Amino acid sequence: MRHFAEKLNFSCNEKNGFLKYSIMLISYNIRMKRKINSNQKYKIIKLYYEGESAEALCRNYHIAHSTLYKWIADHPKESMIRARLKKEKPVNVPYLMSHAKKLEAELEFLHRTVTNKIPLRERMKIIDDEYGKESLRVQCDALGVNRATYLNRKYRNKNEDAWFIKREARYTELIRKIYEESGHVYGARKITAIMQKKGYPTSEKYVRNLMAHAGLISARSTAHKAHLVVARRMREAAHSSQTFKPIAPNQVWVSDVTAVCVRGHYYFVCAYIDLFSRKVVGYRVGKSNSVQLVKRAFVKAFNDRHPDGQLIIHTDNACIYTSYSFNKTLREYNVEHSFSRPGTPHDNAVAETFFNTLKRESILRTDYPRSYRELNSRVDTFIEWYNSKRLHEHLRYTTPDAFEKSYKDKSAASA
Repeated sequence: MRHFAEKLNFSCNEKNGFLKYSIMLISYNIRMKRKINSNQKYKIIKLYYEGESAEALCRNYHIAHSTLYKWIADHPKESMIRARLKKEKPVNVPYLMSHAKKLEAELEFLHRTVTNKIPLRERMKIIDDEYGKESLRVQCDALGVNRATYLNRKYRNKNEDAWFIKREARYTELIRKIYEESGHVYGARKITAIMQKKGYPTSEKYVRNLMAHAGLISARSTAHKAHLVVARRMREAAHSSQTFKPIAPNQVWVSDVTAVCVRGHYYFVCAYIDLFSRKVVGYRVGKSNSVQLVKRAFVKAFNDRHPDGQLIIHTDNACIYTSYSFNKTLREYNVEHSFSRPGTPHDNAVAETFFNTLKRESILRTDYPRSYRELNSRVDTFIEWYNSKRLHEHLRYTTPDAFEKSYKDKSAASA
């Protein structure tokens, strides 16, 4: 550098000044080429947010002003605070390792002094009693039982004294009893609900498998269940947006008529069902589909129930329900009439479902009735059983009579 200054014919003072400037320039370039890691960058930004001036930071850490301001723009103050809050507490690895060794030593001590002295049969019995409370792997490891050995004993052992064989036999007998009491009608869902209410822990899948092995098949079809739509179109304009949400008995009844063929002649069954409890409150079997049939069934139901408040009767648009005579009778009893939408049978799904149940679970399940008297007898027996013993999924697997009794007891208790 001095040789270069002499060639330029600089004076002595000029030479010294040129040398000082060159040294400063080289030193500055070297400092600018220093690499700053992420921790140092974070420290510089933190100092800036704590109040230190940008000029002092650039001078002390030999960084350009533009670089510092770029870092600040990339790391706002809020993100720095969040990063500090998210900083995880360091894990004490030595403590965790020593604690794990301690637990292993305790488990080994229990296996040596207690577990290994218990016969394998009794240890498996303990797992049987506690089965499902923890994972099977944990239970087997804790008691020193090979998991494959346990599973082989549980699922492949053909001894008649195996606990699961005894449980299957006991549950199958109970399922068969419920199935017979229901008249071969209840399926896996209803039987499961009854068993759970009696305190037998089970599942629908387990009950279905046992029924399949025992050859128990429900007479109930698996047809699609049509649920009653809440809002119904009323014939009167004032009730065109009526919503059916009965909160007590005798608020809304539904009705319909079905035909049953007996030796080539059709007889008709009319029924009135309380929408709150799904109870058949009145019915009548007739030799013709007439207005008198639906009127007599209604009058019988009304006299038996004596509704206190406003009652609504919901039906389809059949001529027997739209007749002047029937609607005059409803007005005399101060009953409002609601109609289904034309061409929409699902509007009266509760009544339709009841008649489907009546035919599949009683009338059509065995031989057809041979006479009008036999048909009457079958309908009487079925409706008595339907109200007092048949479980309803809509009622959370209780009977209509029990559901109404529960409502009356709650009302009396709150009064």
